[in-house]
Amino acid sequence: MKGETIRKGANLALPVIAVGLLIFYELCDTACSSLRGTFLGIDLKIVGVLFMAVFLGTLPFGKMPSLAGPMEHLRTMMLAGAVGGEVILVRFQVVNDTYCPLCLAFGLCVLALFAANVPRMNRYLAAAAFVAGAAAFALFFRGSVLPLYS
Repeated sequence: MKGETIRKGANLALPVIAVGLLIFYELCDTACSSLRGTFLGIDLKIVGVLFMAVFLGTLPFGKMPSLAGPMEHLRTMMLAGAVGGEVILVRFQVVNDTYCPLCLAFGLCVLALFAANVPRMNRYLAAAAFVAGAAAFALFFRGSVLPLYS
């Protein structure tokens, strides 16, 4: 029962923290100002906020018996796909030797959400969603590193 309480707390707190990071990222003009990225032409900050909003929006449906299973599968696909996408995003930072602490913290929130929910996940669905997320970001992510001049 304690693990379930931790999972529920993580499912509520981590998306809120992640959105807070994205809001701070929008206001930040120093540490992360050189990195830019889009997914399907949409700014990654917007994608991140929408992802966390949809994730939070699925939580109340988990209490409805007829929707609990489908919502669990949707959260599995979302989280595993997001982890796959984060692998591509972190790779981009490594390849360009430019790191954004806020981006990495957002990725850590995604990874922690995945870890908190993994005991309830269908392993095959999670593996397929991870591959799909990595492939989608490999194909549709566009990033740039803008030079900073002093």
